[in-house]
Amino acid sequence: MTWRARWPVRVALAVAVSWLLVGAGATPVAAHTVGGAQASNYQTRIRAIEPAVAGLRVEVVDAGTRLRLRNPTGLEVVVLGYAGEPYLRVGPAGVFENRRSPATYRNRVRIAPAPPPAHADPAAPPQWRRLDGGDAVAWYDHRAYWMEASDPPAVRAAPGRSHVVIPTWQADLRVGGQPVRVTGDVRWVPGPSPWPWIVAAAVGCLLAVLAATGHRRRPQLIAALTGLLVAVDLIHTVGIWGGTSASVANKVYGSLASLAGWALAVLAVRRLLGPDPERAGVHLLLTAIILVMVGGLGDMGSLSRSQLAVALPAPLTRALIAATLGLGAGLAIVGLRWSQPSTGRFRRRGSAAEQGAP
Repeated sequence: MTWRARWPVRVALAVAVSWLLVGAGATPVAAHTVGGAQASNYQTRIRAIEPAVAGLRVEVVDAGTRLRLRNPTGLEVVVLGYAGEPYLRVGPAGVFENRRSPATYRNRVRIAPAPPPAHADPAAPPQWRRLDGGDAVAWYDHRAYWMEASDPPAVRAAPGRSHVVIPTWQADLRVGGQPVRVTGDVRWVPGPSPWPWIVAAAVGCLLAVLAATGHRRRPQLIAALTGLLVAVDLIHTVGIWGGTSASVANKVYGSLASLAGWALAVLAVRRLLGPDPERAGVHLLLTAIILVMVGGLGDMGSLSRSQLAVALPAPLTRALIAATLGLGAGLAIVGLRWSQPSTGRFRRRGSAAEQGAP
């Protein structure tokens, strides 16, 4: 089978491999999320910690779906569950959870928790299990975010306006044996229009394609654009890592697809800067598809939602997503074009004798 006959097979194989690589790290729908944190329009706020305790911090993380407590005070802090039972304990000995607390089992998932096992009895003496030796713990607190599958009636009636959907929530603590109450609310905050970012992505795609086809040093230029695409996705990934309370292992697992895209980009750049740039076509196509699926399509929700699970400013995050969409789509078109049989776009190596001429 000649190269002219094989190129559709190679392109189809590249697309299939890219889907498999993305699936290894996360689902295609939410490919760049880590630890399940996704963008939303529900803003969880902490309004008061009463009485205040010097050094004790309680904050909202993971786009409003978790509370995180940090306790460097040297005192023992106990988080109480939904029935007022001891649920979590953070102190000099580390972080513990009470295996008899129903909250231990209900709080393992963000929505639709299964009923706790029969041995989970809030009235039973605590049975503590050590989680780690740190001074911080994060948990889903079902009182502190909107759990329903559908939006509340006020939001459905006027989604473009802000609404208070949970006027008051509270979580109770015991700090050194003394009661402390954390209170807050949950608001619906409409997100921005995604269209300016989508237009920016389309313009980026067009510029990438024009640069690839109209510049006399197009292999070097495409190599630079590929490096830029990787840099954009790297910054985006660092922001996501900093904006979630997930473990390092979960962060690495959720970033496997990006890591595969970066590795393929290195191969693409090496071939682009080599003597036969057209051989970079399939690698370029793979790189572009993976990074567009992970850092572009996988994060489209961040373009139109107000609460993002990242440690970067929201406008910068949206700009990174738009850049990934635009650059990635443009480079995918270039890779697809270069994966086709050669049409003399580049000067071939060697003499006619070296290429099999009589």
